[in-house]
Amino acid sequence: MSIYEITSGTADDGSLIFIYKSEGINIPLNSKISPKREIAKLLNKEISEKNKITFVIGIGNGEIVETLQSEYQDIPKIIIIEPFQEVVLNDFTLNKIKISENIEFHYLKDLLPIMITSILEQFRGLSSQIIIHPKYDQTNSELINDTLKLIEKSLSLYVINNNTVNFFKKNWIIEPILNLIYTYEMDPIDRLMGEFRGKGAILVSSGPSLTENIDLIKKVQDHMYVFCVGSALRALLKYDVHPDFVVSMDSSLTNYEAHFKGLDYKGIAIFDTMTHHLILENHQGKALKLLSEMDGITGSLFPEMTRFFSVASVAISTLNLIGQLGFQEVYLVGQDLSYIDKKYYAEGITVHEGVTIEEELLVDSNDGGKVLTSETLYAQIDSFNQLTNLIKDHIKMYNLSKKGAKINHVPYINAEKIDYQRFVKDVDFSVNQNIKNNKGKEKAIEVIKNLYQILDLVKVEERKMKKIRENVVNISDIRTLLKSVKKLRKEPLVEGSLLNQLIDDVQRISNHFEYNYNETQTTNDQRKEMRDSIHVLFIKLKKYLELLLNDEEIQKFYSKGECK
Repeated sequence: MSIYEITSGTADDGSLIFIYKSEGINIPLNSKISPKREIAKLLNKEISEKNKITFVIGIGNGEIVETLQSEYQDIPKIIIIEPFQEVVLNDFTLNKIKISENIEFHYLKDLLPIMITSILEQFRGLSSQIIIHPKYDQTNSELINDTLKLIEKSLSLYVINNNTVNFFKKNWIIEPILNLIYTYEMDPIDRLMGEFRGKGAILVSSGPSLTENIDLIKKVQDHMYVFCVGSALRALLKYDVHPDFVVSMDSSLTNYEAHFKGLDYKGIAIFDTMTHHLILENHQGKALKLLSEMDGITGSLFPEMTRFFSVASVAISTLNLIGQLGFQEVYLVGQDLSYIDKKYYAEGITVHEGVTIEEELLVDSNDGGKVLTSETLYAQIDSFNQLTNLIKDHIKMYNLSKKGAKINHVPYINAEKIDYQRFVKDVDFSVNQNIKNNKGKEKAIEVIKNLYQILDLVKVEERKMKKIRENVVNISDIRTLLKSVKKLRKEPLVEGSLLNQLIDDVQRISNHFEYNYNETQTTNDQRKEMRDSIHVLFIKLKKYLELLLNDEEIQKFYSKGECK
């Protein structure tokens, strides 16, 4: 990256401006004649529609904030990203941003793609646009390209998250229902929160560096508690290492067959309530339940339970759990998040068919160089960074993977430097055996019956929608549609579970009403679009319920016959 400096100057109208200097060139980051007119001209040219998420690269002297706030308040969300951390905002501009309802400001150095993805997920259904502040493109700075890449990665992560929801939307309802036969009377992990203060933990994942640290795990396991993600259990047992806890959040049959089938582990399992039911069914040891924020089924039965945030990586969720249990230090083993010798699974790990080759990316490694990773692993790095930023003041974290991808606030440590003998495993706690119970089966049947009732309601309301004229939709029709939506959302399982799996459609309709719809000014075409989007949602919900209720395992619990 070329060396540069940012200095300050004064425009002809007396306003402060910043000047970019590098390799003999001086570029003012605002017009030297009139920054105000320059910004007005730019926004008038670039913003033709106000119902878009708007990214602005560069903030200049802050004049763009003043204009956006006064003339573009209708834009749903404006995200201003400043590539140059030396551009310091004055108190007036900072206050304008603070009181604004639609403007966010971030320095590039402080942003993670997942932070932008979280914003995008709030505004599903809206398109986006990118505006580059005047003069910034003339700097030819790599930081401008880095900002564009950040936005691109955020959009890719958004797609990955949506694909994950679509892939698991059946399992994330069915598995909690099937699991109630075990989880209804299973002890919650909540009762152990904070009980491990001052203790040390090892978090074992399934990356290539796992095998080179087997001896370390054996050496420290009398002093430190060993947590293992489900995918690494087979490898540990192969080397006769029995972890204190195995954590499973795998809701697919593929993961059961690859990582759990045929194993003889009788230690403590911590089961996410959405874990595949065969994993619970085949565990002969003790068990604790953990409630995911995505599980509205179990959550409706146990509203007092702590909800843990859902991420695509079991290791990230386990690290968060270790922090909440009160541990003082945690050492990551097998957490490479990269390809090592063209592999990202350790020896002894079963690689299932779901693992696909993706575009390779270069990221910083723990040894100070660069290492190859995939788009999916990059998303995990991003999620790790978000978590470690939150918990860094409460727990010390170290990574034993020298060639692995760098995680913020988790420095590399040589295994020989771990002072494990100062830790003592003396926490007194008991955990019950994983067993079936009749009350859980009764509750599962109640839930299934409720799903049948919801399906009947959806069918009735969907038939009403078919009666609305095809080519002419009036305001009264829209009100009728909204009454159907309101009636549906009164059902707790709809609001707390089912719509979460159709969130893309739900959020799109919500945003359409909030940003694109005005009852007194709406056109017939707009009303037709709203009619169609709500009708499509009901059709999708009907098909989704039929998919759930026709599932073979669900019908073993309770069935009214095939749903059509």
